[in-house]
Amino acid sequence: MKNRLRDGLGIRRTEGPGAAPGSADGQSWRRPALGVGALLLVGAVAWIGGPASPGMPSAGHQPADEMAEALVDGWIDALGGMETYWKLRSATYTLTTEIWDPDSGRLRRTRPRYVTIARLEAGEAARIERWEGNDFIQHGFDGVQEWAVMNGETLSPGEKDYDEARYVSGDVFYWISLPFKLKDPGVLLHYDGTDEEGRHQMRVTFGEGVGDHSDTWFYVFEEGRAMPVSIGYREEGRQNISRTYWEDIQEVDGYIFTGRRVHVNAEGKIWKVLVTSDFVLNPEIDPAVFRGP
Repeated sequence: MKNRLRDGLGIRRTEGPGAAPGSADGQSWRRPALGVGALLLVGAVAWIGGPASPGMPSAGHQPADEMAEALVDGWIDALGGMETYWKLRSATYTLTTEIWDPDSGRLRRTRPRYVTIARLEAGEAARIERWEGNDFIQHGFDGVQEWAVMNGETLSPGEKDYDEARYVSGDVFYWISLPFKLKDPGVLLHYDGTDEEGRHQMRVTFGEGVGDHSDTWFYVFEEGRAMPVSIGYREEGRQNISRTYWEDIQEVDGYIFTGRRVHVNAEGKIWKVLVTSDFVLNPEIDPAVFRGP
């Protein structure tokens, strides 16, 4: 069943570094709020018109949080199971933030970040480098301690890029590792029933001491799709929910990840896209690169 599910995912496979080219005018990424055809689509045989597959939800037959677990398990199974995740020992990739004008659909600016991550004995380590105008900024986390440097000068607590180093380091590891990270200890899955269109709603929160922020995430699943059709988030201390859609699912050397995370405003118009490109799986990395000055 896993092979059959994977065959219907529409994954873009590459050997070696993977690229996720952007759109010249932004219009090719504009789509109705629910028309997410580029997302992972599982064949109708998986959920509809036949017996439920392992890990697939059957409404009304499972307690609420078991339903949430089943949604996540179905997503992971469609990607090859947790065996896919264990392939990731280290990686390098470029994470580019694109800022779009929602009204004209024009690209306003871009900012690439050059990311290196690895699993070390001390924990998950990351190093991120970027340019901000004329400033070259490096920051990261070695599994124990965060650090930051700007133009060769060491930054201290209270300075923005130092204060953000721990969060950003976790962020670049977390998103390249979804949905597998939803199985981590301290990640709390809640099934919130179905919406007016019959789509499954799952809410994700985090236990005490897990992560640096208490954000809440909202996943919406349609019948027949292993991957959520939309993912929303509410930042700690705020009430509004921001909505994202995922496109350009890629596979590099057997590891599967999302190439484009598209953020839309309340009118469904794109204002930001996070593009993952130049992905290299398991390069040889000296652990020293994750240590600060």
